[in-house]
Amino acid sequence: MATVDPRSSGDRMWEQESRFGRRAEVVAVDRLTVTGTVLIRARVTDDRPFDYKPGQFLAFQEEVPGVGVQRSPYCMFLPPVPDRSFEMLIRVFPEGPLSHHLASMKPGTPLAFRGPSGRSMLPKDDDVDSELVMLATGVGISPLHAVILHLLREGDGRRIRLYWGLRLEDDICLTDELDALAGAHENFSYAISLSQPSEGWTGLRGRLTETVPPLLETLGGKRYYLSGNGAMCEEMELALSGMGVDRSLIRQERFFNVGYRADPGEIDAIAARFVAHDLFSPLTEAQAPLLFAIERDVHGRKVGPA
Repeated sequence: MATVDPRSSGDRMWEQESRFGRRAEVVAVDRLTVTGTVLIRARVTDDRPFDYKPGQFLAFQEEVPGVGVQRSPYCMFLPPVPDRSFEMLIRVFPEGPLSHHLASMKPGTPLAFRGPSGRSMLPKDDDVDSELVMLATGVGISPLHAVILHLLREGDGRRIRLYWGLRLEDDICLTDELDALAGAHENFSYAISLSQPSEGWTGLRGRLTETVPPLLETLGGKRYYLSGNGAMCEEMELALSGMGVDRSLIRQERFFNVGYRADPGEIDAIAARFVAHDLFSPLTEAQAPLLFAIERDVHGRKVGPA
């Protein structure tokens, strides 16, 4: 008698399908920009508990007409609320059929998902004296927005600086809410940096790796959050750690370009833009001769490049 291999393709498909057993329905879809930024509100409809930490995500599975089954994770845009609703900020782009499908949904449309998954991005309670410096590109602002709202609602007094990198003025949204938060909480501030600004743009001009380093007076006593484009995350993490920031104080959330590997020359260029030099780094040009001199004194021999 033949036996059924539990690892057969049919069983694997059933297992994959069963992972998306949670249910929700769309409440509203708001188009925030003409360039494709959409805010989706949904509410959980199954009878299972639903709770999450800011920074976690849900994974969705949908049958996209003409394409087939598509799956993708999305970070929650808000901290949890009692009515079991949640929001997702998504970017509709040509190569993303699921993003088009979700953005076209009407209120009442059912959703299949799994999660919440991932780690919380909330800072430790025993680290109340640290400043939080947050860099986000595009919809990478989602998990950082959830963290910021949670901390401000809880009365957290840590200084929070958010830098949001976008391409065009047409990409700008959510400023009414961010302005209200900045007006109500003196410990929160934000700035938008455009990589392709018009001549009339009066805000920050350039990529975050260009505009943020000159704005950080010091690097110590801070925790760093990097979210969005994997290139920005990789480059800023390497530049910060090269300037002496412990990597345990840098948190990344890569939305795309996850396998990006930075060019050493670009990291050097970013490091040169920092005005802060309060942390010791053996990689800075001014400190390197001192480091090698110390090594010679201790070991009695020359250490370092010939």
